[in-house]
Amino acid sequence: MQFLRGFIRCVDAAIDFIGKAASFLIYPTMLVLVYEVVMRYYFTRPTIWAHETSCMLYGAHFIIGGSYALQKGAFVNVEAFYMRFSRRTQAILDLFTWTMFYVFVGVLLWESLPWAWESFLVREFSDSTWGPYVWPVKMSIPFASFLMLLQGMTKTIKDAYLVVTGRELLVAPDAGAAAGN
Repeated sequence: MQFLRGFIRCVDAAIDFIGKAASFLIYPTMLVLVYEVVMRYYFTRPTIWAHETSCMLYGAHFIIGGSYALQKGAFVNVEAFYMRFSRRTQAILDLFTWTMFYVFVGVLLWESLPWAWESFLVREFSDSTWGPYVWPVKMSIPFASFLMLLQGMTKTIKDAYLVVTGRELLVAPDAGAAAGN
């Protein structure tokens, strides 16, 4: 059990750090968009690079932030019945429904890895007038898929432990605060 706890803590810490670091990509995205709007509408001098740059930055921000959102439980759930179940019953349901998650993330990783690697090997760039490299953004997809897979594994381990033992594997440090204590 100590190995599993250590694995979960390690993955959680890494994803917390990477997710927080990736969240800062929103600032250059915002600056690029504001710059484009000012140049286009106040100086009648639109750029050829702003739209593509903002799409690439936001794409990386969005895909890398997925594992962080998964860790924090920020995805939307249909909880009309789910929230009425005990935590153990929820874990049982999660173990069955998470097979879809593993199929999706597995296919995403399996398909994106050779695609991104080929892009890296040829130093792929955009066909636009500006022509920036696109391989860094393409590499973010298998990277983020791997992070999602790791985070999903931690959730599955916690749920399986709860189903088998009836206890949580890790007690959150702020569990008392969340319960109103």
